[in-house]
Amino acid sequence: MTTQLLSSHAIVDEWQRFSTKLRFKFVLPRVRTAEIAGVKLDVSPLSPVMKNIILTGRYEAPERSLVARALTADDTVLELGGAIGFIGLYCRRVIGVRHVTSVEANPSTLAMLRRNYALNGLVPDVIHAAAAAADGELDLNIGGEFWENTVTGSSSQSVRVPSLSLESLFKRMPQPPTALVCDIEGAEQYLDLHRLPATLTKVIIELHPAIIGKAKTDAILLQLGNQGFREVSEDDGTYLLVR
Repeated sequence: MTTQLLSSHAIVDEWQRFSTKLRFKFVLPRVRTAEIAGVKLDVSPLSPVMKNIILTGRYEAPERSLVARALTADDTVLELGGAIGFIGLYCRRVIGVRHVTSVEANPSTLAMLRRNYALNGLVPDVIHAAAAAADGELDLNIGGEFWENTVTGSSSQSVRVPSLSLESLFKRMPQPPTALVCDIEGAEQYLDLHRLPATLTKVIIELHPAIIGKAKTDAILLQLGNQGFREVSEDDGTYLLVR
């Protein structure tokens, strides 16, 4: 009996490996569009790995959960790291947020964001720039998947992009922000978080201690705490803070 059970488990494991191989080699490369949490996405340019994450509903799950918990239709959002547009679209289509200004540095990713907004019948308010300490230009590392793009470290693949400070980004918004959503792969360490607008009462930020270190991670939370923000929730490195 034990031998038969072991044999059955081996057959199941082998079938699962075979099915996974078929999925990644033949099925996923053919997928052109996907829908996640009510948002349509053009996934045709993405890798099979990224398509699988989206199709299984795991893409930006912590951010999605926290914006759903914190934001309302009355909010005006500044989103740093707009990526392919999913979180901004989720805020607008599902939550009904009044306004979202998205900031995205990679021109290729920005093109995907625009296509995804069009796919959902919306027009984005988007700024092509990297959120940084000061206005100017910087090198963006664009190797790997789009969500790995970062201004930290070095890479054999990079592109020169505009950079804007938080103060400049706030000035470009049509209305004062009430919420900040930030996922910029370690570049959060360069943001000036000392003088956030009084209108801004909600921050959803993914921190990356593996990239910036624990000391800088703690410093960011301290900067926000010094302005009256308190941590309400944390999900896999993404924090919700309110004041």
